[in-house]
Amino acid sequence: MAHVESRGDGRGLLAGKVAVVIGGGRGIGRETARRLASAGARVVVAARTASQLEAVAAEITALGGEATALPVDVTRPDSVLHLAQAVRKAYGHVDVLVNSAGHSLIADLDATSEADWDRVIDTNLKGPYLCVRAMLDLLRASQGAYVVNIASKVGLTGHAQVTAYTAAKAGLIGFSRALALELKPENIRVVVICPGPVDTPMRWAATPDLDPSMVISTKTIAETILFAVTLGDRAALSTELVIEAVGYQESAVPLPG
Repeated sequence: MAHVESRGDGRGLLAGKVAVVIGGGRGIGRETARRLASAGARVVVAARTASQLEAVAAEITALGGEATALPVDVTRPDSVLHLAQAVRKAYGHVDVLVNSAGHSLIADLDATSEADWDRVIDTNLKGPYLCVRAMLDLLRASQGAYVVNIASKVGLTGHAQVTAYTAAKAGLIGFSRALALELKPENIRVVVICPGPVDTPMRWAATPDLDPSMVISTKTIAETILFAVTLGDRAALSTELVIEAVGYQESAVPLPG
């Protein structure tokens, strides 16, 4: 039987690395920022709400980690460029970029306004494009960086009344596939994670009556991200990672109307 070395609690796996977590103020992003910091990363927590960012950074610092809170609106190119400039000045490179900012919408297509559609697409799809493009030189400077895009299982399967979100996440999966091929020669690896329902404020706001047994924790996603970005020089994930609760069924998600 082959010997498998234990990774323990992951402390030191990212020692000296710089991680930028977009959407790090709450939900998956918050837990991911905390987990990467516990593994030794110097974490930049970025999102729109300054109070949430500062709270996350304070939590990380209190636990002995290093974190910087920087506001960003991923739908605005100038805001993303400002974030990239701040990271460039502070660190000069990025080893891990996690795109976790998200905005959901549950509505029939005829009730989905153009403004609704644009907000979902801009946050979930255009945002990661803007962030990767703005930080591409910082990722290249790492000489072995990771981009982790948080998509969704609905981007692979679709779901009634979730057309805008499905389109955005399907686009993010396609973007990630193409980006992985484009950046592979530069030793920048792209991972796309497609969770089912996760225990986040966004999830419960969208489907408050969902059976809790159908939901997985943010810690599960954060641990998966840590695993993905610490595989080593000769290993890479070559497809989407779908993570969901045991026994989860799409038909079990209660939607309005």
